[in-house]
Amino acid sequence: MLVGVFHGQLKALNSGSVVSAISVFIPPKLDQLGRFQCRVPDVVVFKRRPKRYFQVGQPPELVIEILATRRGNVERTEKIDDYALAGIGEYWIINPIDKKIEIYQLQGPEYTLKETASTGSVTPRDFPGVAIDLETLWAAWSGS
Repeated sequence: MLVGVFHGQLKALNSGSVVSAISVFIPPKLDQLGRFQCRVPDVVVFKRRPKRYFQVGQPPELVIEILATRRGNVERTEKIDDYALAGIGEYWIINPIDKKIEIYQLQGPEYTLKETASTGSVTPRDFPGVAIDLETLWAAWSGS
């Protein structure tokens, strides 16, 4: 559902693309020299489409993780650090259980929580013409 919403709006604006389950390579951390890691976010929004995956140094503009449980421990610890290290400008954590979205933006080497929302609409920083209506999103996930 979320991929379809992004796709329709990006196509109308002719300003990017969206996919689910595509690899994003993370550069090695200082203590892991030479060992690249790969993450596969739930949704990836980008201006330039890669051939098969996002290489180190050419990250997408936005990655989105959709929580399967309320806690989201990995999304708020390991993944947030990895996506920041990869240089991804914006990271969303969507919690469909509690109907809440957290929007993080990269500030230097770390993410800063820009907004937490449950109503209204949210817009990705690099795609100003796109607006994701949260009530519609929650209704689609709850089946109503």
